[in-house]
Amino acid sequence: MGGAVASLAFPVPPKGRYAEALQKRPDLLYLETEDEDQIAALHIRRGIRGTDRVILYSHGNAEDLGQRLHYLDLMSQLCASDVLAYDYSGYGFSEGTPSEENCIQSIDAAYEYLCKEYAPNRIILFGRSIGTGPTVDLALRHPEIRGVVLQSPIESCGRAVFGNLASWVGYRMDLFRNYEKIDKVQCPVLIMHGTEDDIVPIEHGFALHEACQKPAEPLWLEGCGHNDLPNEICLRRVREFMDEMDGLSWGWNIFVTNLATHISVNL
Repeated sequence: MGGAVASLAFPVPPKGRYAEALQKRPDLLYLETEDEDQIAALHIRRGIRGTDRVILYSHGNAEDLGQRLHYLDLMSQLCASDVLAYDYSGYGFSEGTPSEENCIQSIDAAYEYLCKEYAPNRIILFGRSIGTGPTVDLALRHPEIRGVVLQSPIESCGRAVFGNLASWVGYRMDLFRNYEKIDKVQCPVLIMHGTEDDIVPIEHGFALHEACQKPAEPLWLEGCGHNDLPNEICLRRVREFMDEMDGLSWGWNIFVTNLATHISVNL
């Protein structure tokens, strides 16, 4: 079971045509993990039009930073936030070998980098699919983090691939056991999941939401699967979640953002 779970968990995509676009980005940088692997990261800054908050984004499997460029720019725009996204060890231009331990080292390097510029209570973690594994692990170890967003989350890799019973039988080989950690995460948690997800069944989202200490109003997307969630709807819900934690109404935050944009254009 262990080899099957690992092979499905970390299907590293080929660099392909997106690699060149990533290399041209002025906000591309490299971070170092505890094992001294260099990992690629993208730090999107909104400047005076943004806020002092930042999203730390952990992508799903079978994708890398190069493939997510447009989405990450859209995230920064719609969420009115800076964004730091990173590639796991062995993905894209990152060194090393994909594994649970190395994914956690990768997010730790990203978090350490962000803490040099942002207060921890201005950092929002956002994980998609397998990216919810390192996201939940980091949130558990750092209760000072502002909030967590989990999109199409897994209870664990074993449960996603083989179901609950098989994950217990192969417990020691299971990866990213979110079901053991989520109830200990102290910050607010927003969960978004498609009702027709045939890769990570929505029951994973239901179970994790039920176990949260501080669950936000979830977003269950009728008729959506694993890879076709509507980006704008999801990101606007993330923006709303972030504004709620900051005590801002949706309309007021749009007014502030538009006012800052108007001032910057006319200076």
